[in-house]
Amino acid sequence: MDTEVTVQEPEDLRAGAIAFADVSGGYGRVPVFQDMSFTIREGTMAAIIGPNGSGKTTLLRAATGLLDRVSGQVRLFGKPVRSLPARERASTIGVVPQEVHTPMSYSVEEIVTMGLTHALSRWGAVSDADRKIVEQSMIYTDVADMRDRPFPELSGGERQRVVIAMVLAQQPRIILMDEATSHLDINHRLEVMQLIERLNRERGVTVLMVSHDLNMASEFCDRLLLVDKGRLVSDGSPSDVLTESALRQVYHCDVKIESNPQSGSVMVVPSPRLVAGQSARGMRLHVVAGGGCGEEVLRRLCLCDYAVSCGVLNSGDRDADTAMALELKVALEKPFSPVGGDAFLEAERLASESAALVVCGVPFGPGNVVNLELADRMFAKGIPVFLMAGISDRDYTLDGKASAIAARLLEAGAKEWESIADLLRLLPGGNVDRDQGELV
Repeated sequence: MDTEVTVQEPEDLRAGAIAFADVSGGYGRVPVFQDMSFTIREGTMAAIIGPNGSGKTTLLRAATGLLDRVSGQVRLFGKPVRSLPARERASTIGVVPQEVHTPMSYSVEEIVTMGLTHALSRWGAVSDADRKIVEQSMIYTDVADMRDRPFPELSGGERQRVVIAMVLAQQPRIILMDEATSHLDINHRLEVMQLIERLNRERGVTVLMVSHDLNMASEFCDRLLLVDKGRLVSDGSPSDVLTESALRQVYHCDVKIESNPQSGSVMVVPSPRLVAGQSARGMRLHVVAGGGCGEEVLRRLCLCDYAVSCGVLNSGDRDADTAMALELKVALEKPFSPVGGDAFLEAERLASESAALVVCGVPFGPGNVVNLELADRMFAKGIPVFLMAGISDRDYTLDGKASAIAARLLEAGAKEWESIADLLRLLPGGNVDRDQGELV
């Protein structure tokens, strides 16, 4: 069951500073993001947020016109980005990447001056006005006192401030920032963001940044675009996008949404532990998985100090490989074979020794529906069962057997979960009273 999210309707492609219309892109034959449609109005300060691998940086590359494998339309101020001449593109858009390296020992001042390259005369002469721009950019970013130092000898944070100064000297209409403050200490991080905010307000510079710092994005940005698995899942103001349900669904962890007492902005407060209270202290759980749907569940349960068993799984299955790597007890069947009697009996033995049984997002068919029957048997013995929601959508049995078993379990009191955060919140963290069959 997916969390309901809000996505703004795309505006006219010519109405904004940055416009995506049904844009898909990636590298080679591997798609990274799909069907992206949004418009960033001129003068907006916006952030793209989302977990690692969700396509954030690749989206920025598409906005610059440097992504080769892309379909759909990307426009800057109404013009197709791929058709812009290099000089016009440089005067329109400036990019602050995560890191910059150069094999040459350019000085800090030389690096910042490179931001003027597109605006220099044919002979590359630097005017007094150009020098003033460079000086202001270095002062704003607190790198003026290191102007003569070789760029490669700087720390990561110092190099990043120099790159930001170079982009400021470029004086673009749009600034793209790809985790541009991640290497900075808290003082310089705030200074840089306040500088970018000032450029946005006073000069109308449009800013689109990628950030893992949700609170910083909420504090400084008017608009957030939440992406997950290459798709735009939520788009709007920080208060619209940063909801507990949406973040739990995307980031798979518990968070609390509060109001910043000083600024009034939305503030995300993560849970301090993977599970509340004490760790599981070795409590045994049995997991029904398969096809890779249990990888994250198995990993997180082990981190929470549960003793985990699983099965029946087919040898060579991704979840079987994960379980073996984690040295878990596993009931195994031959590759690509339906669950047989011996494997089922072994899984039943492991499950009977467990305090609870967890069913992951397994697609059930005739060959493995007995794993759901195992959950039914365990529940009848008083062992709690936790079912991932949506079994009816993953029911490939001919007679709807999986859906019927799930419905019966839920009606009898089995618990349903939608994300790992939900599951960890539902599972016990203490001991089990086996005589009463109750979790404590």
